[in-house]
Amino acid sequence: MLMVYGPATPAIRQFLLQLAGLGDLARDDVVQRHATCATSPAYISAEVTLGETVEFAGRTDARDALAGPLLQLVRNGDATPNDLEPLTSLAPIAEPALAALLALLVADLLPSDVVTTLYAPFADALPFETLGIGERRTR
Repeated sequence: MLMVYGPATPAIRQFLLQLAGLGDLARDDVVQRHATCATSPAYISAEVTLGETVEFAGRTDARDALAGPLLQLVRNGDATPNDLEPLTSLAPIAEPALAALLALLVADLLPSDVVTTLYAPFADALPFETLGIGERRTR
């Protein structure tokens, strides 16, 4: 298997597959959960730690490789690839999905509470255990 996303490739692929199959109600729930937790100090701190870890780990190429598949899944139905305002062409689930994917990308390097915090909006819709990676190895 080609490891496009480093050691997290199987989990990331499984997440993307499951994200593609989420119904509207589940997506709305994820967006609501994200809106609730994204302003908390723990989430904001986790995002900072996440960004630093991706850079420190040298996984920026893998981070960048996530953009294409994620954009395909979160682009609004009426958006075109040439939209002048790309952020408005994305479904609201884009932001929590990106945070969850990046947390998976470096989950082997993050403290488990940081991964849990960033993945929290998806905890019910796409339980971590369904990603087929067994126990998380964290520092």
